[in-house]
Amino acid sequence: MISSHRNALLVALLATACRAGPPAPAPAPTLPAPGAAPSDTACRIAPGPASKRDTVEVALAEPIDPAHAPMARNDAERFVFAELYETLIRVDCAGRVLPGLAQSWEGSGDRWTFTLRDDARFWDGAPVTARDVVAAWRAHDSAFVQTVTILSDKLLALRPPTAPFQPLADPALAVTKRAPGGDWPIGTGGHWVSETDAAGVLSAVPVRRGTLPVLRVTSLPAGRTRDALDQGSDLVITGDPTVLEYAATRPGYFDIPLDWNRTYVLLVPGHAEGLADIKRESLRDAVHLDARPAEWAGGRFWLADLAACGFPMIRDTAVSAPRRQRVVYDQADRNAADLAARLVGLGVLGNRAAATGLAPAAFAVALRAGGDAAYVLPIRRRVFDVCRAALELPPWSWNGTVEPLLDVRPHAVVRRGLPPLQVDWDGTPHVLPR
Repeated sequence: MISSHRNALLVALLATACRAGPPAPAPAPTLPAPGAAPSDTACRIAPGPASKRDTVEVALAEPIDPAHAPMARNDAERFVFAELYETLIRVDCAGRVLPGLAQSWEGSGDRWTFTLRDDARFWDGAPVTARDVVAAWRAHDSAFVQTVTILSDKLLALRPPTAPFQPLADPALAVTKRAPGGDWPIGTGGHWVSETDAAGVLSAVPVRRGTLPVLRVTSLPAGRTRDALDQGSDLVITGDPTVLEYAATRPGYFDIPLDWNRTYVLLVPGHAEGLADIKRESLRDAVHLDARPAEWAGGRFWLADLAACGFPMIRDTAVSAPRRQRVVYDQADRNAADLAARLVGLGVLGNRAAATGLAPAAFAVALRAGGDAAYVLPIRRRVFDVCRAALELPPWSWNGTVEPLLDVRPHAVVRRGLPPLQVDWDGTPHVLPR
């Protein structure tokens, strides 16, 4: 629930339903025809003429954990995973649907049929079949897989979802398979991870030589991102205003804002009583990111749209087990730490609450348990499938209180002459073939 906003929404919906009688059947979602790669540059980042690069040095301001693949949890993972893994279709920043693993598709009545690319291969050279697609989907959305029928090795059909077609581009539906003895799931993207050296630099090598540059990816601590510019990195992805100000003084670099892609939220188990009004504008200077007060598409945050998901009601455990008076955050996230401290200082949860940082693994356990007063964390701002996205959060959150605090966005600091980058629907840039 989104305190105060959701109650008003439910009242309005009930009133409308009483006046209108039984709802009319929803129209079947339409499936647009396959489109060729756009010839315009609306979704491209290409500052100046591109030069041929065999290697592109990339610096990212967050850690990369292969155990999360293909579902990114931060901007660094989002960039890397986009180079490694593919979905059936792609959606660019303008909302255009482009081929991914599927080269073509058609819709007829209650069935959509997709034809896989003839040249679709895993990194190990094995062809990608419809069975591989279904197996990868089953790992992340078993209910969705029940709508799929395998017609042949390269052909599969599915019943149209109630949502539009865009969920097929969700990273949760990227096609991967387990790597024997390896950390990285085997994907089908244009790059594969060849090694991570002793200094922690990840090398992503093109599957097809000569089409893409090698990506050497360095993950830096928050305070050292600026050093990457002095060391000549070609691409730096960061939202730190101090780094962006420094980049403006460096010749040959361009600062390109990306999409507002994450929202820091205050997540409270159960129906919060006495939650003080939050002055979101006052929170902007509490973070070291390009930030703005949270804005909700259509006037509400996507977590308010879970009624149609059929999730079970989760019992509020506060009656049998009083919660600890802590506002908990991941201590590896300094922005969440500063937001939690500011909220406690403002008395948003009363005078007894204390801001408490936990190590990432301990924070994940505490969040899942829901035994604290509240949690501060970033979640995806834009999602195509709200029901699938909600599964990334603990079940108690589906009936809890969520207060969106700040939207944040990364910037791409790009060196002149870099090969073009294309930006997808969620603001993720990826390298285009030469």
